[in-house]
Amino acid sequence: MKRAKLLYAVLLVILILFFILYRGRLSLELLIFALIFPIPLWISVIILKRSLKIGLYHSRGPVMKGKVFQWVLQITNRSIFSCANAQVTVEYRNSLSGDPEEITYVVPIAALDTERVRLIFHTITCGVMYFRVTKLVVFDALRLFHRTIRLNLEDAVVVMPEPAVMLPEEWPPVPQPDSDSSEYSKTQQGDDPSEIFDMHIYREGDLISRIHWKLSSKLDNLMVKEYSLPLSSGCLLMADYRHISEKPASALRVDTMLSAFFSAAAQLSEQGLGFSVAGYHKEHGFTESERFTNLDDAVHWLRHIVKEPPAVPDERPALLSAEDELLSGSGAYERILLFTPQLDRELTELLISAPNSERITVFFVVAPKDENVPSENAYAFRCIPVLLQKPVHPNVNPVKIPEPDFETEVLERGGAVI
Repeated sequence: MKRAKLLYAVLLVILILFFILYRGRLSLELLIFALIFPIPLWISVIILKRSLKIGLYHSRGPVMKGKVFQWVLQITNRSIFSCANAQVTVEYRNSLSGDPEEITYVVPIAALDTERVRLIFHTITCGVMYFRVTKLVVFDALRLFHRTIRLNLEDAVVVMPEPAVMLPEEWPPVPQPDSDSSEYSKTQQGDDPSEIFDMHIYREGDLISRIHWKLSSKLDNLMVKEYSLPLSSGCLLMADYRHISEKPASALRVDTMLSAFFSAAAQLSEQGLGFSVAGYHKEHGFTESERFTNLDDAVHWLRHIVKEPPAVPDERPALLSAEDELLSGSGAYERILLFTPQLDRELTELLISAPNSERITVFFVVAPKDENVPSENAYAFRCIPVLLQKPVHPNVNPVKIPEPDFETEVLERGGAVI
């Protein structure tokens, strides 16, 4: 733009010299035209600015880590003026990786038309991808004048992790005596008096306290109650959802932990085993979900975990306290699968003191440079290392595939429309 103004200033100087040296009608008309011509250009930019309508959309469907996805910026121009090189400035950031970054696109705006511009992105970690259009700058035909449209079009997309971590075991369901579960075995009796499994005629050795006196008086036989065996509520999946250092250094560790978390949920679903999910919120602590046997039913809870910001190091004591409370009240679960970006001393001490810690399996992220990695049977709970995943940078256009027609493509509105 400075170059255009400089060139136009040079043109004016030339026309002034031309008028001085060659006085006449032609030189005067050229000078007057050069002095007046910027005025309609300035007016056209003002009209163009007031005639624009801008909307932000994103593709419908799940967004997965490492895969490209797009936002669509729709610009509707209701004026007869156009701009061949308008500038759109956007900010974007990932909830795991830290500070926002800014980028500027050059887009054409045709007269009396609607332009849709694809903004292609990908992220190497899961999390929430925040996107904001901050301003649109339009120019006149000669780039002598410009007008800035301040915008605040915001949108956010949840980027789900890939369940790509291979877990080393299967978890067959087993009955669990003394459980707080409301589900009971249909083939095996137990010792839970809250549910009767069956009745039989008194035999030598039966406990007197188990005689059903009311029923016995009606049948003229001593009838003994057989108590039920409660089944466990399956597995509880919980995440030690925190940053172990400043962002973005710990982003890959948290991302690997969430990938292992999703892999466990997918594996349990494939085996038809019940599991519950515990999501952490820094204001409310952990919240347990209902019991799932199908991964599709649990997706909304898994999205909830990804959407929550990880606890920062200063919030570590509150997170440990919430984990301790959850573990203390988890007696109904057959197994507890805990996922952490790092198995540190504080977490180890908490797990050692947890009730029935032999039920706990800890999946912790390890990097090649990590030292003193505990063995699987180093503690009463099981320790299973998960190797830190390397970032994946997809090829945005590996094969030239025809893009879908904008008129038939299904889009969802994001943010606001100005």
